Amino acid sequence: LFAKFYDPVPVGRPGGGQRSMPLSPPSRRALLGTPIVLGIAVSWVGSTQFAQSTFSATFDGPFFNMWFSTVWMMACFPAYTAACVVLKGQSCGQVYRENESIFGADGLTLRTLLVKAGSFLLLWAGTNYLYIRALKEIPATDVTALFSSCNAFVYVFSILLLRERFYIGRILSVLLAIGGIVLIANASGFKGPSFLGVVLSVGAAIGAALYKVLFKRVFGDASVGQVSLFLSCLGLLDLLGLWPVMLGLYYGRVETMDWYHLPWSYLCGGAALGLAFNFFINFGIAFTFPLFISLGTVLGIPLNAGVDAVFRGVAFGPLKAGGAALVVCGFLLMLAPEEAHRKVCDVMCCVEPERGTEETDRLLSGNTCVETSVQIMP
Repeated sequence: LFAKFYDPVPVGRPGGGQRSMPLSPPSRRALLGTPIVLGIAVSWVGSTQFAQSTFSATFDGPFFNMWFSTVWMMACFPAYTAACVVLKGQSCGQVYRENESIFGADGLTLRTLLVKAGSFLLLWAGTNYLYIRALKEIPATDVTALFSSCNAFVYVFSILLLRERFYIGRILSVLLAIGGIVLIANASGFKGPSFLGVVLSVGAAIGAALYKVLFKRVFGDASVGQVSLFLSCLGLLDLLGLWPVMLGLYYGRVETMDWYHLPWSYLCGGAALGLAFNFFINFGIAFTFPLFISLGTVLGIPLNAGVDAVFRGVAFGPLKAGGAALVVCGFLLMLAPEEAHRKVCDVMCCVEPERGTEETDRLLSGNTCVETSVQIMP
């Protein structure tokens, strides 16, 4: 389906007439990457802005927002199955059997569902809750800028859990991300609600990074179909398992909700765009370069700044802009090819790492189908 893209440059054809020269695979992947990058950026910005718009005098329920949005993830595997049936002619049973191996040799059973998906659901729910809760305290631009430090924390956890060795360039990217966080925190003030929002945003970035590394360690290189099945299972467990927590927070007056005036338009809009974000991430990896996937999240920072300035009247001051620039620079430096980091190590007379780098490169480039938004993972 996606192979039928043609270069507009005509070439001669025997017997008269002209035909179009097919694009090379790299050119085709780059061409497909452009709309995917835009889709990732727009869906992330939209889901974040909708999540922030839910907060009002009659609604203050970040956990309910997280719970409701996660339920929508159940649509991931049915959508993937439908695509395989239409495009590949596979049966639903065949698609399921090919992908249930993500849960181990026994496939998807009640035990494997609760042990594997259940444990990741706790980290998923906690991270998404922190992200949405931060939107109550600080502008969406600040939250997305701080959350972009996630890749720096991925490298730190990769050193601890995946036996990744030190690269000077990547250590520098971690320091740049920390410097950006400090600048944004300084602009917001080191006390009060603004500082709480910074702490929550950084906590969400750390949680997302830990999720990515643990997912890689437990499941390895999961395919698009396997991740789609895993997401659907997360949504199902969220629906069946976390509603008591949601009701407990409501009746304990921790969260405020007027059930007759719930902001359904914002809730459904944010959930739909979060689902779209995950579709773009998971399916986009199959058709374009992983770097394009990562750049889509970087574009979310200036887009959110524009939305905040135009619709909310929130200015992105120079200190915050400088902090965001440091975080983005650290983000891009972390994505530099392994060969570039190796050359720097050689120049600085460092020991060349022997293992672990390939795994971290896949994590940092987004090639594990584990990405972020208001629907932060995988």
